[in-house]
Amino acid sequence: MYYYSYEAFEADMRSLLPECRAYAPDLIVALARGGMMGAQLLGYGLDVRNIALLRVASYDDDSQREGVTIEGDCPEEAAQRILIVDDIVDSGKTLQQVKAYLQERFPVSTIKCAAPWYKPAACEQPDFTCREATEWIEFFWDRFSE
Repeated sequence: MYYYSYEAFEADMRSLLPECRAYAPDLIVALARGGMMGAQLLGYGLDVRNIALLRVASYDDDSQREGVTIEGDCPEEAAQRILIVDDIVDSGKTLQQVKAYLQERFPVSTIKCAAPWYKPAACEQPDFTCREATEWIEFFWDRFSE
């Protein structure tokens, strides 16, 4: 197991800023719960206030579900460039389904994803990332309840 500290998380989010800035999103979509802190940091770093929250469930405890549920909503106004933010792209199924959900809602928008962690075998990859996951990651926020 790898412990992912706040300091490493902040450094990684800063490293994603230049590419995300070049993309210039006008809507950031945080995937709850893992993407919330990253979306907030990127929102400040990119000076984007238009941040939406989607609750996406693909895990029950430590086991991955067959399907993904998406709850929440995005602003009614059209977004040209949407940035999805999550903590890790594991199987890629969540990202794939969220992209499809958003593309249906915003058919002419470009949609990209930022996630500090990814697994190379994922069926969908983040556009902006910096760490390959080779073992289970314990995020610093996982220890908050202890």
